[in-house]
Amino acid sequence: MLHYQIKGQGPALFLLHGFLEDGQIWDGLVDKLSRQYCCIQIDFPGYGKNKQREFPQRLEILAHALEALRQNLHLDQCSIIGHSMGVYIGLAWLKLAQITPEAFVCVNGNVYQDSPERLVERKRSISLVSRHKEAYIKMAIKGLFLPEQLQDYASDIEQLTKRALSSPKAAVMRSIEAMSIREDHQKTLNAYSGRKHIIAGTKDPLFPLSLSELMAQQTQANLHTYCGSHMGWLEAPELILRVLGSERIPSASD
Repeated sequence: MLHYQIKGQGPALFLLHGFLEDGQIWDGLVDKLSRQYCCIQIDFPGYGKNKQREFPQRLEILAHALEALRQNLHLDQCSIIGHSMGVYIGLAWLKLAQITPEAFVCVNGNVYQDSPERLVERKRSISLVSRHKEAYIKMAIKGLFLPEQLQDYASDIEQLTKRALSSPKAAVMRSIEAMSIREDHQKTLNAYSGRKHIIAGTKDPLFPLSLSELMAQQTQANLHTYCGSHMGWLEAPELILRVLGSERIPSASD
């Protein structure tokens, strides 16, 4: 169900991409992280190099697939970083994992279920994708940036859009549906005994900073902010590297 690629040596780090993204978003970070981590970049079904697979109806199915992959790779320990939808999937994995990951890093995501208003938006999105997939994807990706950022990130937006457009319509629709029925994972993250970090944009158009502050308070997570929008992996790579650098755990060969 999952496509993955591995780069580097050291403690295992799973990198989980967000909605309308793929594992390639992490390439720039992996170039540096692979010096101290064994980086495992995931492509979820319908995305990246995994387009032939069907995105499941529930995110928990992907969580079980990640746990099976960890076991198949004979990893007794790992850390997890996710962006947006990848955070939701990572939290579902955290709940059922048979080990306690060393660290969980949440980039532009949260532990809560969708608000009623957000659920209405999800339904509208599914309807729009069914009728005008290309228009929806172009609009949705631009909406993850601030208006004043569109010119500076024009090339990145173009590349993200091009790759997202190649995902099957069904994968996009199923992703939205699966996110809309996800569990609330406040208790999951609060009970998690590993090191937990939240990386949030102060001007994130999807998640206001106040929501990330509340989440950090309720789950005892460390909050790190940057001045920007919803694309922390692109806007704040040095912050992510600093956070993960502080989480460096010894490997068996150290």
